[in-house]
Amino acid sequence: MEKTRRTIRIGKRAIDLSSEDKILFPKAKITKGEFIAYYQQIAPCMIPFMKSRPVTLHRFPDGIKGEGFYQKEASGYFPEWIDRIAVKNKTEGATHYVMCDDVATVVYLANQGTLEFHLWLSKAKKLNYPDHMIFDLDPSRGVTFAMVRWVAKKIKELLEALGLPTYVMLTGSRGVHIWVPLKAAQTYEYVHAFAYDVAQLVTLLYPEKTTIEMSKAKRGKRIFIDYLRNTFGQTGVAPYSVRPNEKAAVATPIGWHELFVASSDPQKYTIKNMHKRLSRVKDPWADMPKHACSLTAARKKLSQMIEDAQQNE
Repeated sequence: MEKTRRTIRIGKRAIDLSSEDKILFPKAKITKGEFIAYYQQIAPCMIPFMKSRPVTLHRFPDGIKGEGFYQKEASGYFPEWIDRIAVKNKTEGATHYVMCDDVATVVYLANQGTLEFHLWLSKAKKLNYPDHMIFDLDPSRGVTFAMVRWVAKKIKELLEALGLPTYVMLTGSRGVHIWVPLKAAQTYEYVHAFAYDVAQLVTLLYPEKTTIEMSKAKRGKRIFIDYLRNTFGQTGVAPYSVRPNEKAAVATPIGWHELFVASSDPQKYTIKNMHKRLSRVKDPWADMPKHACSLTAARKKLSQMIEDAQQNE
């Protein structure tokens, strides 16, 4: 049977869509056509976060029941109009990442089976200087989302005590991400050390609920504070990216007040209800760029807090 194909135009670009009737999410009965339509509609909300930075693709050409794979190197058959950035690697070669700078690129990659878009924390022009810091709260199996909310609140309070702005996102998986917008004034090494110290301080203050233990077997019923994303070459899932689970859940920026209601759930928003949300809720991250900060002043405060916490153990 010949596969169905259709060509659409987005601006100056013509994109050939294929197999739009293929089911990508069996339980939710979401077709490839519906999936592509979601990304075409949501792309304007995503691009401000993705523009000018390397992107790792998580592709599932046959849907979430098929084999998925991560892709850093842009495929040779990707059209020339998709922007790329060459990043030197340890073998003295370079990896050519795609950059998702326009709607056409997002739609083309969605047609290639890209379910998830994972972003570097830095942009092409200042590749070693991240412009946001991320804390990923990853609950162990059996840990309730109520505990995730509790830990998120404590980290929020700590970061704000350091004078830092905070933003929260439901991951569409099991936890939340806390973002801090930065001025891209400090290196990955500096930001990584800062994020580690924040995570370490939280575990000193709340050892029964939080951990930075790398081994899953040793975490127990605690929440892993993943600070490791704040490293050169590491990524975080893009806001509004679809996640490869049965609900077709979406990584969703929310207001802090939304997190603390009893009905909050990391998989609350999906391909099917995201546009309804955006039609009635103002983007809670709209002002994020205005609050980009330096970590210099916070660094001194954080060091003192750690010293105090260690003395009180």
